Amino acid sequence: MTAVAMFSVRATARALIGALAAGSVLCVSGCHSMDDYSGPRTLIPARTLNVSPSLTIPAEAIVAGGIIYAIIDPLAPNWKVEVEPLGTRRYRVNMTMKRFFTGGEGESNWVFRRAAEKLQHEGGFAEYEILSYSEGIESKVTIAQRVASGVVELR
Repeated sequence: MTAVAMFSVRATARALIGALAAGSVLCVSGCHSMDDYSGPRTLIPARTLNVSPSLTIPAEAIVAGGIIYAIIDPLAPNWKVEVEPLGTRRYRVNMTMKRFFTGGEGESNWVFRRAAEKLQHEGGFAEYEILSYSEGIESKVTIAQRVASGVVELR
């Protein structure tokens, strides 16, 4: 399995687990008392989750928390790393940062070097040399995204 496939499978699995967890909490919190509900029929019921006598959480807060968790996905890695072979000893490493992140803006160089070291160890090489490296911001219609790219030669 390639490095790109491994990273995307992990990110997809984390997002799926987060969505399932949010959906489970929503179902458990609101569904058991819906039979006697006589209020307006809305997508989110006007109910609360009674955690303790002094703590109640409205259903809207639970749904909002699940949506925010699914968008931000705090368990996913901050950088998506794609490795493209350019020959027998040269590789291009392209990295894209998450659109919504909670830190990690200054770690692109560290992530790049870690990917180069992984290529070195997997290939059985003694060292690597960074031939080029650049960072930038890719402007999109919705939200700008940090990117980094470089070429590594294994020796």
